[in-house]
Amino acid sequence: MKKVTVVVLFLMAAMAIAQDTPPQSQAQAPRFQTNLTERAQAPTYSDLYCSGFITKDNINAANIVSGGQNSPNETLYATGNLIFLEGSGYQEGQRYSVVRQLHDPNRYEPFVGQKAAILSLGQPYADIGRVRVVALRGATAVAEVEFTCQNITIGDVVMAFQEHPPVAYRKNSSLERFHSGKGRVTARIVMAREFDTVVGTGQKVYIDAGTNKGIKVGDYFRAVRGYDPNKIDPVDATAYNAPVGDDTQKVPGKVDRKKSAELPVRNLGQMIVINATSTTATAMITNAFEGIEVGDEVELEEDQQ
Repeated sequence: MKKVTVVVLFLMAAMAIAQDTPPQSQAQAPRFQTNLTERAQAPTYSDLYCSGFITKDNINAANIVSGGQNSPNETLYATGNLIFLEGSGYQEGQRYSVVRQLHDPNRYEPFVGQKAAILSLGQPYADIGRVRVVALRGATAVAEVEFTCQNITIGDVVMAFQEHPPVAYRKNSSLERFHSGKGRVTARIVMAREFDTVVGTGQKVYIDAGTNKGIKVGDYFRAVRGYDPNKIDPVDATAYNAPVGDDTQKVPGKVDRKKSAELPVRNLGQMIVINATSTTATAMITNAFEGIEVGDEVELEEDQQ
């Protein structure tokens, strides 16, 4: 009988403690924060030397790839192949970059005026690879392909090779989802590598701010997007005309376009500058919380530590 009494008292005490203790789901419920910490992706050798650029500099288009050791049966070249270079100024033993003048075959513009914006900034180029001249034979230079981002082909442009400066990056980065204030330099993503229109972590974009605005390798930008119906994608803006609310509402809600334009901009992600020309910067996206689009605005971060 005593054992039964002890068990009953123990159960009653346990029930009392349980009533005083909040449910575990309530006690441990995480508090939502707008500050997000993500592990960044570090730029690799290929990121630095295969990112492409937009420049107003005059690159000699007369120096080109004219063929290879198996011409005319072979027109695509990769690491280890021997190729022929046409033009002047080549020196035996010197390294040269192979780049490609780009032309977008797509007629679609991710934002109105994109093609004109790019034209005002210069000529887009893709980085294709690196070669080393092994012999000079008359007007032709024989070169060995040392590194390729993609296959080199006839007509690609040859220019002096330049080492890229090392890029210091943040292994971990904290970002405010809805940042207060505006960066000291604002710009726009005018183009993405491979003519992509929506990009994410690790991909490369080109923004319309370069050394002319004090931008340098290693600077960080955040990509932002607001809710102003006059500035967002026209297709997305059509949603402002759709009915909202619920059939059970006595007074249905409605979207105020003016108030929408005053909402705080949201942070889409972060990017680091890996190359800069006088008018543009090439940036690699290190964190992306959602799809970043060509046409989105970017802001130079105030704290570059």
